[in-house]
Amino acid sequence: MQVFRGFHHPGIAPACALTIGNFDGVHRGHQAMLALLNSEARHRGLPSCVMTFEPHPRDYFAMAAGKPELAPARIATLRDKLSELERCGINQTVVLRFDQRFAAQTPQAFIDDVLLRGLGTKYELVGDDFRFGRGRKGDFALLRTLGAEHGFVVEDLHTITHGAERVSSTRIRETLARGELDLARHLLGRPYRICG
Repeated sequence: MQVFRGFHHPGIAPACALTIGNFDGVHRGHQAMLALLNSEARHRGLPSCVMTFEPHPRDYFAMAAGKPELAPARIATLRDKLSELERCGINQTVVLRFDQRFAAQTPQAFIDDVLLRGLGTKYELVGDDFRFGRGRKGDFALLRTLGAEHGFVVEDLHTITHGAERVSSTRIRETLARGELDLARHLLGRPYRICG
């Protein structure tokens, strides 16, 4: 897997099948999304690409508000996240710096500057709760509409559940905080580990 900091690199693929997210923990929900992304990428003859952020957007907003205690605990380091993405068969990962400039982008600017000019997106797979752009104003419906206008396909993956509850990084953090390692192992799809 190739890893790029930003998308202004000569080695980055000129077009891709993309998914976007924090992917903290690369849990079972993420794994289902990545498997579908890889399948769609192969079908379209494109490399699979994950776009993720450093710092985590919630870290950025917590620091900007002067309340670092609001930042979520990390399930995994960036290095461990990248290792798991590689294990899931992703071809390239683009790590973007989440800062004031990035947070201020309008949904249209995000599509024009990042998805089209930056990554050459031809197919995008997002979670059903995906939001983007300043103030989280962009949603799946807007992304699909603008994708159709700009020539890329947008699909969503419905929430993966365990029992009646959604599999999410937040739920895994809560599970780990309670010391429920068996449940965390099930939600992650592997035993929880800390590397250092």
